[in-house]
Amino acid sequence: MNTASARLPIPVLINLIAMVGYSSCYFLLLYLAAQARSAGSLIIWALAFAVNMIPIYSLIHEAEHRMLLPNPRWNDRCGRWLCALFIVSFTFFKHCHLRHHKKNRTDIEMWDMYSEHQPRGARRWNLYLMLSGFGYFLIWLSVVLFAVAPAAIYRGLFQRHTEIAGFLTGSDQPRKLRAIRRECWGVLAFQAAILVWLRFNVGAWLAVFAIHGFVWSSQNYVNHAYSRRDIINGAHNLRVPAWLKPIYLNFNLHLAHHQNPHVPWVHLPALVEPGSHRMSFFYNYLRLWGGPRLTREPNPTLAAHVAD
Repeated sequence: MNTASARLPIPVLINLIAMVGYSSCYFLLLYLAAQARSAGSLIIWALAFAVNMIPIYSLIHEAEHRMLLPNPRWNDRCGRWLCALFIVSFTFFKHCHLRHHKKNRTDIEMWDMYSEHQPRGARRWNLYLMLSGFGYFLIWLSVVLFAVAPAAIYRGLFQRHTEIAGFLTGSDQPRKLRAIRRECWGVLAFQAAILVWLRFNVGAWLAVFAIHGFVWSSQNYVNHAYSRRDIINGAHNLRVPAWLKPIYLNFNLHLAHHQNPHVPWVHLPALVEPGSHRMSFFYNYLRLWGGPRLTREPNPTLAAHVAD
């Protein structure tokens, strides 16, 4: 990890412009989808909405690492705003992401591979459910359950599922759980207000978020797929076309991020070794749909630190 690079400045103005711009597009595209007069036009606006949600997720990621704004309170407030757009609790999302930095590529977070003792068929279903959108709609379910029945999250299916249980560990701390519940009620109220604004066009709202859910879920693990089983170095610096760089905000430089988790996104390209081989993002995306692969690499030891 490059500790000297931790002093690199947060691009405050760029982040604010991006946040305002993509947030504005969020409402515009929802409105246009609600006004669509054909299934074709609805799909077009929904696809545009899904693309717009990619940088919103990247900005949430910056907020999770306290790199969206230098003021911690405003950083978290903006993180909560962006998570309300995404339909998730900021505190819970941040908890899950920081857990990810601690357990990346371990046995409790390995969607793309399976060990000899694991049934391949079950692991294929596990991966394809996540890729097809199930991962995103589990986030919706978490919002509802945290708001009305948080105890249900810490038993039953959620605890039997290896990857889900790995993310949930530690989220039941009383202070953290209270914050999560408050935010979930806020998210539900916010989305209810959006439905009122859209004159209860639930069909268009669901269509837009269904396509977004598929797009986000299907590519959420691409930056780690088939990388080495190493908590810090188990990621890729993937190539994306130049026209997509303003969309991904360097999220595709994920190995650089894991090696330098306190470095804002604008500085990550400078941390990628010149001339290093970089696989195409879309090539690795297609590879991931090929299913999980057998691994005989040892299980990495859980990290003693958590990136924050």
